[in-house]
Amino acid sequence: MRALAHAGYVPASGEELGEPLFALSDLKAFTARNAPGIDDLSLGMEEAPDTKALLDVLASRSDEMALRAYDIFAASVPETVLWGDEERDRFIAQSRKRFEAILAVTGQGEHVDEALVADLKQVGASAAWAGSPLPQLLVVLRISRDLVVQSAVTIAEEDGRRWGLALSLLLNRVLPAMDRLTDALAQGYWSAVVGKEETDRARYEHVVESTSDGIYEIDIRGRLSYANPSLAAMVGIPVHELAGARLEEVLKVMGDASVLDRLTAGTDVALEESLEVLRADGVSRELSVLTFPRHEDGMVVGYQGIVRDVTAGRRTERAKNEFLALVTHDLRTPITTILGLAVTLEAYAGELPVERLRRTGHSIRLQAERISRLADDLYEVSRLESQSLRLDLRATSVAGAVDAALSSLTPGDDIEVVVTEGLVALADSRRLEQVVANLVENALTHGAGPVRLEAAPRGGGVEILVSDGGSGVPDALVPTLFTRLGGEAGGTGLFLVRGLVEAMGGRVSYEPAPGGTGSVFRVRLLHPPRR
Repeated sequence: MRALAHAGYVPASGEELGEPLFALSDLKAFTARNAPGIDDLSLGMEEAPDTKALLDVLASRSDEMALRAYDIFAASVPETVLWGDEERDRFIAQSRKRFEAILAVTGQGEHVDEALVADLKQVGASAAWAGSPLPQLLVVLRISRDLVVQSAVTIAEEDGRRWGLALSLLLNRVLPAMDRLTDALAQGYWSAVVGKEETDRARYEHVVESTSDGIYEIDIRGRLSYANPSLAAMVGIPVHELAGARLEEVLKVMGDASVLDRLTAGTDVALEESLEVLRADGVSRELSVLTFPRHEDGMVVGYQGIVRDVTAGRRTERAKNEFLALVTHDLRTPITTILGLAVTLEAYAGELPVERLRRTGHSIRLQAERISRLADDLYEVSRLESQSLRLDLRATSVAGAVDAALSSLTPGDDIEVVVTEGLVALADSRRLEQVVANLVENALTHGAGPVRLEAAPRGGGVEILVSDGGSGVPDALVPTLFTRLGGEAGGTGLFLVRGLVEAMGGRVSYEPAPGGTGSVFRVRLLHPPRR
């Protein structure tokens, strides 16, 4: 009995002098369950035991057993202290239905309906997918089973020996049936758990394989045990060649290579590092690497890492900063001029002749128009980059566009203009003025006089040339001359010129002036179509 109590087959109700004490009803139930030849006790009797009557009496006590089930469950599961009246009433109602189901199944003996077994497997599977803990489900079933047995024993004791044989048959039926149902619930639960784990694993593998981020895993020696296709694409090495390779062979760091040592130095915390690497094809990339340790039995056995290619974002950020610096540089000259003229007016306005005041006001207006023109250029740049620029292309007088563009420049600039009379181009007049003004101002700012502007028909279209006598554009700056990075040679103006000219269907190019002194910017536009 001590061994049975220790194994949990017979619950001890207490202890006296080091020996377990048992409730009489529990001992009778245990004896009835395990008595040999119990199925043959009714042989030779004139009347079969009235098992159905006992089941009916038990059914009448379903409410009482449901309340007792709640009390026992509440004592076993501390979380029930947070339940409200609604949760308590729902548990009691479910317990009452559960007892009715148990008694109905008991009436079938060991021949439990297979459909009920399948239903319980489905209940177990649903509980697993819902995240319900299996121990609580089994506790509920165990409480229900034991309450049915204890209630049956109590009824038999209250009614004398009339129920003895019926009780034995009941116990011989209810326990195997309940055990089978409990097994069905557990089987359904664990089958669902295994299936859910397989589903989660397949989903995880799909995400890792198809993500745009590089994923890798290395052992404690720094050798790759796994790498996904995105990492292979980032480093330019076929994925089948990455297995077993060392991390420093895959991520060839440009500069301080000790950054890889920090990622695999046996640390027990997650680390994030930025590094520039050289791909197998010689292309440099900027990567952000987040690595964290992998544990087994409390020991670090390797590292997992997430690699993100941040090249485009970093380069865009640098280009934006350089572009803002160029804008600041372009604005500084006219603003400085306006400030100087304003200080002169503030200090000497009463002493200056009227003509000097008029010239000063005219200069301030021109510099303000220059700032306004730069603001317009920046706005057009933003519209070009967002592909939201709208053009009104029509037959446009080149001479008129040139006159309007030069009127906004400082008087006295040494500009020679030669435009073929009646020359017409397919263009947006306002944008053509911006193109001419930016090219001429670029020549005046970065070149040297005299500046020459020519426009003539050529090659079935219209060609506009702006040349100067300066030192020309250094060879190193020519590839980026018409980009946002070409500010050292042309500010933001040349970037806008290329965008506007190409939007109007033309082309712009640069070439050194003949003889190697000066620069020539050549714009080619289309003739308007003939009606």
